[in-house]
Amino acid sequence: MRNLQLKVEDSLSDDTKLWRYIDLAKFISLLDSRTLWLARSDTFRDQGEGQFPQEMRVAIEKAYESFTVAEDSPIKGANDFKEYLCKNAYVSCWHKNVDENMVMWELYGRDSNSVAIQTTVGKLKSSISKLDSGGLEFHLKNVQYSRDQDVEGKLNYSAPFFIKRPHFSFEQEARILLSTYSASSPNKDTPPGITVGLDVVEAIEKVLVHPDSHDWFTKVVKSISRKYGLKAPVESGVYGNRF
Repeated sequence: MRNLQLKVEDSLSDDTKLWRYIDLAKFISLLDSRTLWLARSDTFRDQGEGQFPQEMRVAIEKAYESFTVAEDSPIKGANDFKEYLCKNAYVSCWHKNVDENMVMWELYGRDSNSVAIQTTVGKLKSSISKLDSGGLEFHLKNVQYSRDQDVEGKLNYSAPFFIKRPHFSFEQEARILLSTYSASSPNKDTPPGITVGLDVVEAIEKVLVHPDSHDWFTKVVKSISRKYGLKAPVESGVYGNRF
């Protein structure tokens, strides 16, 4: 077993602000469990998650043509291999911005009974627990927005999970990836997500309440925050549709 500590890409400075837009139930779950949920990549709506760039796909397909694959192997080709990697990649997505973002409210806080939590790269790194895991890597990196055909060269197997199609570039995403890939004992029968311990009191710098929510909801969020010992201020968002 490996003791994995979150490694942060050099381009992400400690003071970079990160946001997650979540509904009230997920907010309460985060505070109550003091864990961060990493979702298996194939549970996301975007079916392009983990897609091999073209040059990488061709190389993998050629490699499998020359392999003698065991009869009981769960991986018999490039498509099987992609599925295997997706079922062993666990992700937590964060939005990089100095301030709240109206588009992110619209997409990920559709219900006005939602919140945005704000942390920084440094606080997230210092507040997240190490993992006693058989995992391969545990990284926080920027997402690259590129078309498959524009990505060249040989990449490691986790790289496709940090590449998204250009029309997602508005998300300004940095993401945590836990890879449980194993060449010696491949397994597709994996859980839909993994939790990792998080000191939420230390990590959360600010809580914003949906800008279109009513006063009673703001009071509820403040009450919940006090109950769980949050020191972060709870404020109403600005960039909503109400005037």
